[in-house]
Amino acid sequence: MAMFPMYVDLKGKRCLIVGGGAIAYRKAEILLRFEADIIIIAPEACSSLVELEKQDKLKIIRSTYTKNDINEVYLVVAATSSMETNEQVYEDAVNMNIPVNVVDDPEKCTFIFPSIVKRGSLAIGISTSGVYPALSKKIRKITEEIFPEDYSEIVEMLAGFRSRVRKSCLTQPEKEHELRNVLEEFYSKGEITPRALNGVLQRHEEKIRA
Repeated sequence: MAMFPMYVDLKGKRCLIVGGGAIAYRKAEILLRFEADIIIIAPEACSSLVELEKQDKLKIIRSTYTKNDINEVYLVVAATSSMETNEQVYEDAVNMNIPVNVVDDPEKCTFIFPSIVKRGSLAIGISTSGVYPALSKKIRKITEEIFPEDYSEIVEMLAGFRSRVRKSCLTQPEKEHELRNVLEEFYSKGEITPRALNGVLQRHEEKIRA
């Protein structure tokens, strides 16, 4: 069964990760890219998590998991080596209607981590709904080549142009026409770079001001 790819705002949201190993670190690293407020529950934490704690990027509570730990969290990830603990986290979360992901156990996930390509505000999620994660990772690598790092600057430039178009005196159909034309002209050039986009935007800025 395919899972619905719903995008949510995690900025400042309290996200709980139960477990302190390498897998917990990888999940924390993903959530931090979206500015989540992360709490780690684990008797011991790996050096990578400890380093993030030193940088004030997350909080580690060095103890075993209890049901009270799940109170007032936005979502929870179970990433321990104990099947019993993971099962308890899952049951507690489901009973409290909190989204939960049990690592490497698709049957006990009410949400999943897609393979992500993030370029500033552009976030592309790729998933096989847990049936073949390696395929998601392969497609992610291909997608990273299609959308290199400078796409974050491209998205930012387009966002600024859109804002100026919306504030212009153009009619609504004219605004929509300009926004479409910018993309069509940009992608028709064959050079998908911030420099090339800047040239396209300059020409269209003149139309806005006219």
